[in-house]
Parts: sequence; C-alpha cells; structure tokens
Amino acid sequence: MDKESRARNIVHGLSHPFLSHKIQLELISLGDAAVKPIISFLLSGPTNEHEPRCLAAEALGLIGGEEALNGLINALLAPLYNIDPVKALAEEAVKNCICHALQKLGDRKAVEPLLIALEKYHLVGAAEALAEFGEQRTIPILVGLLEDSFKRTRISDVILKFGINAIEELVKTTDFKRLRDDIEILPSIERRAEAVKLLGIIGDKNVIPWLLGLLDDEQELVSF
Repeated sequence: MDKESRARNIVHGLSHPFLSHKIQLELISLGDAAVKPIISFLLSGPTNEHEPRCLAAEALGLIGGEEALNGLINALLAPLYNIDPVKALAEEAVKNCICHALQKLGDRKAVEPLLIALEKYHLVGAAEALAEFGEQRTIPILVGLLEDSFKRTRISDVILKFGINAIEELVKTTDFKRLRDDIEILPSIERRAEAVKLLGIIGDKNVIPWLLGLLDDEQELVSF
C-alpha cells in the first residue's frame, strides 16, 4: 500500500476519541503523500465537534508545502450556509485552527485570505496570525471589533502587539460614536472606553493631550 492510500485509510481516525493524536502523528510522518487526504477531511463539512478537523489543520501546518498552504486557504474561505448554532461554534473553532496553521507556515500568500476571514468571520485566530505577519491593514478592523464584548479581551491583546502603530486608529475611534435615536449605543461606548485604556497601556506621551480632552466626555466609561 502506497503512502497516500495509507493516509486515506487512516485519516478518519482523527475523529476517534482515543486514537486521534496517534493518527495525526502517523499522517504527519507520511509527509506530502498525506496532504490530499487530510485536505479532503478538513473540507468534509460542518460537524458538532471541532477537534478532529483542528488536528487535520495542525497536521497540514506541520507538513507544510504549497499544496498544504492552498488547502488551508480553501478551507478557511469555505462559505458557511445556514448551519445551526452548535455547528457554527465548531466551525469558528476549526477556522481559528486553520489560521494558526497558516501562521505556522509563515507564507505571506496567506495574508489576503486571513484579512478576508477576519472581516467576514471576525476570527480572533486570523487577527493573531496577521499580527505575527505584521500586517497593519489589520488594525482598523480590530479596532472596530472592540465592540464585540465576547472577543474584546483577545482582540485588545492583538492590538497591543502593534504597539505605537495602532495609536492613530485608536485615537480616531475614541471620537467616533454610533448613535440610535441620538443616544450612543453601549457597544460604541465600550469600544471607545477600551481604546482609551489601550492608549494608556501603549503609553505614548504624544497622546496625553488627546486623553486629557476625553476627561470631559459625556460617557463615564470613556472619561474615567
């Protein structure tokens, strides 16, 4: 039995709760011959469990090569249609794993797909990978995502990786209010407040006058 056939025979073992890591190691040891079967498994569609396909993504990141890179990108950008909430959460986890595998590969060909995934799916994994690539087009997207209370802490951590390069967008967003019936909505307030906090952490003295001006902001969360 050739290596690719062996890979096809065992790849579904990634779903086995006790053998999955052993199967992953064997697939990695098969190298390039295992790439196509792993990609097919990764693209096999939404499930309630994320770990099997996360193991597949991780294996592709470790095997490497152009075919693995392209397979990861295709899986990252694969559309999701009308899936239930449980599958949606699992798919988000899988796509985050794919982002980390692309980060591991380190090929800048992944940057544009990662930007698309960040904008479309709001993947923290994409943000983390793009920060490692030093891709500054990520910053305004991340600043907008500070309105997401569930992802805010991790998004803030990524913004801080950009250091002083994030200052301009953070300053701009403190001045941008989203209103409903002439009243600023809570996500907007929280985004501006988090931006102020991040500016303080970055600690550039040039923004002190701007921060002092925010002491008079009508929102206590922002002016505090």
